[in-house]
Amino acid sequence: MHIGLFGGTFDPPHRGHQQVSQALLEQQLVDEVWYVPVFQHPWAERLQKKFAPYEHRVAMLELILEPNQKVAHFKHVSFTFDTLEFFSKQYPQHIFTWIMGSEYLPKFKDFLVGHPGLALHPFYIYPRAGAAKQPLYSNMTLLDQVPEVAVSSTQVREHLQAGQPVEDLLDQKVIKYVENNRLYQAKEE
Repeated sequence: MHIGLFGGTFDPPHRGHQQVSQALLEQQLVDEVWYVPVFQHPWAERLQKKFAPYEHRVAMLELILEPNQKVAHFKHVSFTFDTLEFFSKQYPQHIFTWIMGSEYLPKFKDFLVGHPGLALHPFYIYPRAGAAKQPLYSNMTLLDQVPEVAVSSTQVREHLQAGQPVEDLLDQKVIKYVENNRLYQAKEE
């Protein structure tokens, strides 16, 4: 099978993630999409980022799964190369393609410095609003036929913290989960 590995923090998973996953399956570019939530972000401390607990992010992903989608676990520091290598060795019968937003294209050369083996793995690049679609490397396929993703998890968290509506940004099941678990609320002063 051809598996699309969709890595990210999914903090929270939003309609853009669903849109990309569904488009890849509908257009038969992959047989399955495996969401791989970041377990330990390699730069979280340096970037001073805090994420919702892994268990919450996995639970929210499980709420939006459709046929031929699943949550796959890589419980280590979540470097793309290490994740790809892990699944490739764990499931040698499958072909894996990494799914990545175009906002990472300008930084990809830096990823290659740390992990030159990334050039050996195929990538599907989906368009992000306001992000360049260049440079593309020889192992990358730009998904021109996938609608541009205009939402981000950062935007969703900001809306939630400000008490703004998120119905257009999140699946209703995720909204309910966020409310029930009191995630991303404004900090009381």
